Amino acid sequence: VGNYTLGRVIGEGSFGTVRIGIHRLTGTRVAIKHIPKSSSPPLLTREIHHHRRLHHPNVVQLYEVIATEHSIWLITELCAGGELFDYLVEKTRFTESETRRIFGQICLGLGYVHRAGVVHRDLKLENVLLDERCNPKLADFGFGREFEQRKLLDTFCGTTGYAAPEMLAGRKYLGEEVDIWSLGIIFYTLLSGSLPFDDDDEDVMKSLIMAGKFDVPDFLSNEAQDLISKILQQDPKARPSIENILSHPWF
Repeated sequence: VGNYTLGRVIGEGSFGTVRIGIHRLTGTRVAIKHIPKSSSPPLLTREIHHHRRLHHPNVVQLYEVIATEHSIWLITELCAGGELFDYLVEKTRFTESETRRIFGQICLGLGYVHRAGVVHRDLKLENVLLDERCNPKLADFGFGREFEQRKLLDTFCGTTGYAAPEMLAGRKYLGEEVDIWSLGIIFYTLLSGSLPFDDDDEDVMKSLIMAGKFDVPDFLSNEAQDLISKILQQDPKARPSIENILSHPWF
């Protein structure tokens, strides 16, 4: 494909496969996402539009897009460490110092994305990839949406366990604060090894989220417990900004 030789499959998504690719001239290893045009998701154009503009060490880099008669190929930075979700499953849970390193970088990446005028809206452990040094990078901007300050959005996106209560309630929301909520879910899960709101029945899970009922593990430091409760606020306006999170005493 283009200047790339296709290697083994490293991932399967709902719309296509991801392979390792090698640039024929430079030998650079990349990830190549192959999406047949027949099954290309309606949000693909939006994903490409947003992703192309983003350049940050904690955001997966989109190098180029190749369109052929039947396929679209997205050439991105290779994240050899795989999904943060799989790494967490392997470790059960992270220490506070390891969480500080990984979560801090996720916050930096998201802060950059927000400053670029984009909200992610589907932040979860599966959408954070790791490079070979275990540095996290935000991926999958399929639900990404440009937002203008104070312009309200109203579509439900993302995954229930990470979704903010105002999204589930169908209320209009600004955008940034639903990503902050998802950050809180990621923070809690890295430290405890489980989601704060979890149930096999999705309706039960939704009602837990809407009620804001969750237990904070008492083995966490007081500062970590405080930061969790500050981020997972039912009132979107009460949630801290990314700057406030990064200046919290826990860091």
